[in-house]
Amino acid sequence: MKQYVWKTSLLTIMVLSLAGCGKDNDAPTPEPPPSGGENVTVDNVTYANFVGGLFQSRCSSCHTGSGAGTARWVFSGYASVNNNLERINDVVVVRRIMPLNGSLSTRELQLLEAWIAKGAPQN
Repeated sequence: MKQYVWKTSLLTIMVLSLAGCGKDNDAPTPEPPPSGGENVTVDNVTYANFVGGLFQSRCSSCHTGSGAGTARWVFSGYASVNNNLERINDVVVVRRIMPLNGSLSTRELQLLEAWIAKGAPQN
């Protein structure tokens, strides 16, 4: 009987432990990289329709608040991107050393490069 109680107690503890491993509804879910939709092309890409979402999803985790990248650059919207466009172009498009948390897709790079070449339009 003692062995049955011990096994049942152990099983109960294991089930309760696993139940605690579920998704935390209060935790923010990371945003997926922006797709930009099929209507965004190298000809019509803007900060508003693609690039802003790209920076929000791929750069803000390190370059806002107390993130590790804030010593080099702080992302705070269009003005911060536009004021640092040469540096961003160098590390993201040319040397491709950013973002540290994974490279951009071919489409993301093409749209970002086209946006920079067009003079970084906001809208």
